[in-house]
Formats: sequence, structure tokens, C-alpha cells
Amino acid sequence: MGHSERGVRLENVLREEIEAILRCEARDPRLSAIDVTRVELSAGGARARVWVKTAQEETQVLDALDRARGFIRSRVADALGTKRTPELVFRWDPAAGQELP
Repeated sequence: MGHSERGVRLENVLREEIEAILRCEARDPRLSAIDVTRVELSAGGARARVWVKTAQEETQVLDALDRARGFIRSRVADALGTKRTPELVFRWDPAAGQELP
């Protein structure tokens, strides 16, 4: 979906909303320091891969995100006001923060 103008806009809005929810509303302190590097919507918009990075340990952060997935999705739905909200799938972004030689 990222190829259409609407898809790109929605991916950007999702990235900003998810990052704001993590910083301001999540109760787990591990989630407040996460950067959402990008969001990729599936072709039908039913699923969104959310790529994240942080200085914390990858496994612990992904576990915390998985536990908070329902809360984050419901807050995104409230913010977007759309009929359907994509399923959120969190992924570690191994390329984020790597410096080029």
C-alpha cells in the first residue's frame, strides 16, 4: 500500500500516532524510549508492520510491545477515527542507527 499517495500518508500518520502513544500513554517504561522508524501497510491495509529501534534489549522491547499491542491499536483507532484499524505487527529495525562506512 505504500506506493499510493494515500498509503504513504497513512503510514506516516500511523508512525507518528504510535510513537506518541508509546511516549505519552504507555505504562511500561520500556516503551517510552522507543523510536518508530517506519510503518509498512499491507496491500489491503489490514496489517501494518511497525519497525522500531531503541537502545534497550531487543527481545524485552518486542515482548513489551506484544503485550501492549491491543492497547496501542485501540488508541490508534481512536486517533484515526477510521472504520478499520490495521493489525499491528512489531519488528526490530536492524538497519536503524547503522552508520555508513
